[in-house]
Amino acid sequence: METSYERAKKRVKRLKGFYSHLSVYIIINIILIVIKMRYLGSSFSIERDGDTFVLDWSDWDIISTPLVWGLFLAIHAIKVFSYPMVQRWEKRQIQKQMDREDDSFSKFQ
Repeated sequence: METSYERAKKRVKRLKGFYSHLSVYIIINIILIVIKMRYLGSSFSIERDGDTFVLDWSDWDIISTPLVWGLFLAIHAIKVFSYPMVQRWEKRQIQKQMDREDDSFSKFQ
């Protein structure tokens, strides 16, 4: 059985991993956007064509990496930050089931 210290240590390791991932995401994507904009000579403008928005291919090339990587970063964040909420929910449900069992056992005594 894990001690509270071991659980806390694992939690800190997960948080550290997420913040490292976030830092690398920000730094690399700033560098990539600057390089791509400089060499592709594009901006983030989206032209309006009637009722639809047209995204130029070079614009997509600029924003695709941050968007796709950002999706994975969001999944990582959900895994890291929702874990304590799930754990608390499980503890509450376990306690609720134990209370129900105690109540039904006491009725038969």
